[in-house]
Amino acid sequence: MRAIPAPAAAASFEHELRREFVELHARVTLRIPLAQALLVGGSAFVLLPQVPLAEFALWAVAVLCMEGARAAHAWHVLRRLSRLDLRQALRQQVALAFLAGAEAGVMLPLFNPDLSALNQTFLTFILVALPAIGVAVSISSRLVAGTYAAAILVPTSTAWVVLHPEHLLASAVMTIAYMLALLFAANENEKLLTRSVAIRRERDEMVRHLERSNEEVQAAVTRAEAAALARTRVLAAASHDLRQPLHALSVYSAILAASPTPATLDEVAAHIDQLVRSLGALLHGLLDLSQLSSGHYVPVRQRFALDAVIASVCAEFEAAAANKGLYFTRELRPVTLESDPTAVLRIARNLIDNAIKYTERGGLRVRLRHDGLCAILVVEDSGRGIAPAEHDRIFEEFYQLGNAGRDRSQGVGLGLAIVERLVVLIGARISLRSRLGAGSRFEVRMPGVRETPPPVATAVLPPPAAALEATTGGRPTIYLVDDEPDIVRGMTTLLQAWQLEVRAALDAAGTAALFDAGGCPDLLIADLRLRGNEHGPALVARLRELHGEFPVVFITGETSSEALREARATRWPLLHKPVDAQTLRATIESLLAPSARI
Repeated sequence: MRAIPAPAAAASFEHELRREFVELHARVTLRIPLAQALLVGGSAFVLLPQVPLAEFALWAVAVLCMEGARAAHAWHVLRRLSRLDLRQALRQQVALAFLAGAEAGVMLPLFNPDLSALNQTFLTFILVALPAIGVAVSISSRLVAGTYAAAILVPTSTAWVVLHPEHLLASAVMTIAYMLALLFAANENEKLLTRSVAIRRERDEMVRHLERSNEEVQAAVTRAEAAALARTRVLAAASHDLRQPLHALSVYSAILAASPTPATLDEVAAHIDQLVRSLGALLHGLLDLSQLSSGHYVPVRQRFALDAVIASVCAEFEAAAANKGLYFTRELRPVTLESDPTAVLRIARNLIDNAIKYTERGGLRVRLRHDGLCAILVVEDSGRGIAPAEHDRIFEEFYQLGNAGRDRSQGVGLGLAIVERLVVLIGARISLRSRLGAGSRFEVRMPGVRETPPPVATAVLPPPAAALEATTGGRPTIYLVDDEPDIVRGMTTLLQAWQLEVRAALDAAGTAALFDAGGCPDLLIADLRLRGNEHGPALVARLRELHGEFPVVFITGETSSEALREARATRWPLLHKPVDAQTLRATIESLLAPSARI
């Protein structure tokens, strides 16, 4: 429950208390004219034989008119209570109470000289009783009760003392004592009203808190049910998409065991490569989705050149667009953004990849500009388009348009689901404009534009490769360190097939021995987490202190944001297991000298 600051809470309570009093006093005042009419009638029955009719009639009209005015004011207050200045309304009620009390209080000075001693006593009794009734009418306000009582008792006591000077001391003492008693009673009633209002506020606040809690619980239940349905849908789709290629791999494994012909072997190898790529893409997508859904991915805000990041992504996909015969244009204005560069890069990559997959003719255009404090990334294609009814569904996990057969060449259906979560994570907004047969336009508005450029080059781009030569003058030497023997054997075989000199180790000690024996390699491929709680980046830092600089590629199966931040801090490429051969080969080539290309 959100706490209200003490001064604000006190002011709110005072306002509510004042409103309560003004409203209750107005409601009671509406009934006063009838009571005053009965008082005037009773007084006429007792006094008229002894007092002048004209004077009594004038007094009676004045009293009834005053009570009518009070009632009219009360009616006006009740009608406009929510719009009234409550302080002013309270002052008006006090003034009217004083006038009403004063008109009642002049009865004794006006009529006492003409009355018998018995009627004088009767009239004094009536006037003294009126302030006590006024305490109830005032609805527990000391101010109103005191004003009304003083307006009656002061002229009454004065008139009595004038007629009976011998009662001066007694009248003064009794009047003061009576006033104090009335004020005490009004004060106690005012405290009671204050406590009542406080209790009501606590009750109302508790009810509101319970309602909010209930709404939060209902919302949490709804989210949990939606998450459960989403997990069920994801598991069902993932199960299908995992079982299919695994089954195909088992079939191809059996073919390989049957000593196939060279032609069959080439065909099987191509199919296995495609299946492994699909499985890798699916696993990466599921891991990313799991991180984002569970809240384990923590955005890291830094200032970077957004146009450089988008340019690197465009360069990455230009070949894929050209292979499909698509044009690929980009209009990138310089924009400095303060946000999570990894999340932004992933958003751009998934949107561009999606545009290429679903465009058969024409091409795509990527634009970047900024509007005030928002950077605007637009990815527009001339593809098949999306029906309006599908605009929301395309952001669901494993949902793909026109791919009911789950053709893995069209991806796994997680790209836009990841985009939507990343957009929310960095506080951005994504919108879609599309119609069937006319292409699609995705627009991402990202807050955080800054006027000053980033202090250093963006950290999401790989560092420029140095012009390395093989240290032996022959084949490039690769040191490989991973704590999984199967991975070491498979990677060694693959790298040797690429005509690389490979030396492998399973732990930090073995790696140190390789450096001691052979010096720095042309490239070190290291797992992020090694045996004995050893960290790949820490090992690399120690080796550089001892042997000098050398390029590094980190490979990891980690998904925690802490481990990923540690690897990114080194500014060397980080590949996620499973790594497909094409990506690994391209990364190695980018870090070796052109003369040593494999």
